[in-house]
Amino acid sequence: MLNRVTLPDKHMTDSRRIAILGSTGSIGNQALEVVAESRGVLQPVLLSAGRRVEPLLEQAQRFHPERIVIIDPDREEADLTTFARDTKVEMHCGEQAQYRAIQELNLDLVLNGITGAAGLRASMTSLQCGIDLALANKESLVSAGPLLRLAAEKSGARILPVDSEHGAILQCIAASDPSTIERIVITASGGPFRGYTKEDLEKVTPDQALNHPTWKMGSRISVDSATLFNKVLELIEAQQLFGIPPGGIEVLVHPQSIVHAIVEFQDGSSIAQLGEPDMKVPIRNALYRGDRPAGTFRPLDLVGRGELTFEQIDSDTFPALEIGRVALENPGTTLGAVLNAADEEAVAAFLSGDVGFLQIYDLVERALLEHSPILVENLEQIIEADHQTRERVRSWTT
Repeated sequence: MLNRVTLPDKHMTDSRRIAILGSTGSIGNQALEVVAESRGVLQPVLLSAGRRVEPLLEQAQRFHPERIVIIDPDREEADLTTFARDTKVEMHCGEQAQYRAIQELNLDLVLNGITGAAGLRASMTSLQCGIDLALANKESLVSAGPLLRLAAEKSGARILPVDSEHGAILQCIAASDPSTIERIVITASGGPFRGYTKEDLEKVTPDQALNHPTWKMGSRISVDSATLFNKVLELIEAQQLFGIPPGGIEVLVHPQSIVHAIVEFQDGSSIAQLGEPDMKVPIRNALYRGDRPAGTFRPLDLVGRGELTFEQIDSDTFPALEIGRVALENPGTTLGAVLNAADEEAVAAFLSGDVGFLQIYDLVERALLEHSPILVENLEQIIEADHQTRERVRSWTT
C-alpha cells in the first residue's frame, strides 16, 4: 500500500497560522524566506530555536510572531527578557514551553526543522493536537514512524514531507493508482566525495565534508550526505510515509541533483519529478500543502544544464546502505532510533575531530550489532534506546 500520505489540497487562499520549529537553522531560515514571499498567506505565529537567542530575536523583530521559545534548558526566562529589546512578543524557555505553544496557539501547520531526535516529541505533540506536520525532521519517522502515523490517523492530521525526495514521490504518485506502482527510485548527489577511494576518505576533513556540491544544508545532514547515511534515513522515511516495502525502492547517484525521484509503473512507464536543487522548493510545497502559487524560483533550464547522469552507489567505499539495511528490514523496532542516535553522535565526533570520516561507519555498525531490538510500543522505549546508544557511542569516542 503506497498511499499513507494524504494528497494535498488543490487550492489554498486563506492565511495559515504556522509554527517554525528550529527557525534559526538551515531549514528554518529558508522557510522564513518562503514566508517573506507569501504576502501574508503564511503567518508565523510561533518561532523556536535551541540556543541561538540573538538570531531568534532578529527573526521576531522582522516577522512579529505571537510567541518565541528558546529550548536551551540553561537559559533562565528572566535572563531571556534582557535580550528582548522592543520585540514585544511572548518569550518562553524550555521544551515544555514549546509543547504548550503548539497546543495553545490554534495552529494550522507546524514545520518541524529541529535537527535530530530532539524533534521527536514536537512531531508527536503536533499530530496529537490534529495539526498538519510539515516534517523536515526525518529522525522522527526513522525512530517512531508507526507511532506518528497512528497519532495522525487518530487526529486527522497530515504528515507532509519536506525532504526533496519524498515531496517528489508524493507529486509523482498523486494522480496514480498506488497498486500499479512497480518501483520507486530516489536520487543521491553522491556528496563531496563521489569518486573517492577508501584511502582518500581516510584523509578527508570536516570542512571538506561540509562543502556539499549542490545543496545548502546544515552540518549534520551535509556530513550524512557525504557518508550516504542520509539515504538510509530517507529510505526508512519513505517506508514509513508511503508503506513502501524494502525491495520496492532503491537509490541511484545523480550528481546534478535535478531528478529527485522516479516512480516506475507496471506498464513500463515512469514519472519523474525534476527541479533545481533548492530546499525552498520542497519547503514551499509542504507549507502550501501542494498548491503552486507563483514564486521567485528560477526555471529549470535543461539545455543549459546539459547531460543528466545516473550511476550505482559504490557500496564498498560508501557502505552506509549495507550497514543500515538491518533497520530498514526491521521496521517498527528500536533499530531506527539506534541508527539515528549512533549516526548523530558519530557525526558530532567527526566534526569535533575526535574520529576520522571512515570511523563513522564503524561506530554506527557497532551500535546496531550490539543492540537487541524490541518492537516499539511507546515513546519511552524510543527515548531509552536513543539515550543508551548515545552513551555507548560517546564512550567509544572519548
